[in-house]
Amino acid sequence: MTFLEAVYGSQYYELQQKGKDGNKARLNGNLVLAAFIILFLFTLLLLLVNFVPGFEKNSWKAIRNIFGSGFSGRTIGRLVALPLMVVIYLICAFTVGSKKNFDAYAQKFVQYPDEVKKKAPIKMLLPFLLVLLVFLVMAFRKM
Repeated sequence: MTFLEAVYGSQYYELQQKGKDGNKARLNGNLVLAAFIILFLFTLLLLLVNFVPGFEKNSWKAIRNIFGSGFSGRTIGRLVALPLMVVIYLICAFTVGSKKNFDAYAQKFVQYPDEVKKKAPIKMLLPFLLVLLVFLVMAFRKM
């Protein structure tokens, strides 16, 4: 089972078991994948801040030039994060999470034996938790 089969297939299978519309699993899977990609990108950013000398200072200078000095870091984060989430979601929805690909992932997942299906949450969460761990270590490294 691949990571994408675990993401989309487990969502589909869970909704089907509850008697709900399995096609809503595509939305859920795309959101999970977009959140994972954003976390990965922020982790890369933190790695650059921690290991590339002067990166943080130059980044803040560029951000202040774009947004001006009237915005707080929190406001800038909100202004950047929402469009980033929308763009990444749309990229996921029209590429790996397209209707055609989703149907293929879901059908492959349904055909797996139950013991393989039970491993899907671990297959899906392990990469997310590893990236989250690196993110947290890098975020609190300077403190």
